Amino acid sequence: MPREGERSAAAAVALARTADGLTFSRLVIAIVLVPVLGAHHAAAAAVLVGAGWLTDFFDGRAARAADGRTRLGAFDLWVDTLVGAGLLLGFVAWGWVPALVGVSLVVVLFAAFAFTRNDALSFLLQAIGYALLLWRTWQDGAHGALVWLLGLIVFLAVVNRKQFLGNAVPTFLNGIAEAIRGKPPAR
Repeated sequence: MPREGERSAAAAVALARTADGLTFSRLVIAIVLVPVLGAHHAAAAAVLVGAGWLTDFFDGRAARAADGRTRLGAFDLWVDTLVGAGLLLGFVAWGWVPALVGVSLVVVLFAAFAFTRNDALSFLLQAIGYALLLWRTWQDGAHGALVWLLGLIVFLAVVNRKQFLGNAVPTFLNGIAEAIRGKPPAR
């Protein structure tokens, strides 16, 4: 029979693997969004994005419970950025966003995020993709999918309000201000 210390170490490993699996599933979602939207399935994309938001919500909790011992934790924001890029490229594949505009936004924002490590640029790319998905879902009359996304936004905003207001909003606003000034973000 395992001892208590062995059980807690095994539980931490299981939680870390769970967190990594959830992060990886979001990477898969980012990739799948392109053909799903290319086939004009905004409602299916909304379900995928909502599932991705939930995996992001739960992977953070699992990683913290595992004392941050995850392999993919350092790539979490990169994966989130790829979800935004997948949405934008999916709408390009749909023909709803002009290729020059969509691809340019993805390349410029992703490259700027990669080179500057300014989280606000990742947030901006994600926000553009999410806004387009909300608009397209509403435009298509996919009310169930729209309610799903809006309900998740409300749930996540309420549950994560301290982190959102205390960290995400200031990080975004400061990062955008620094990008406009041409300075690297304060770390």
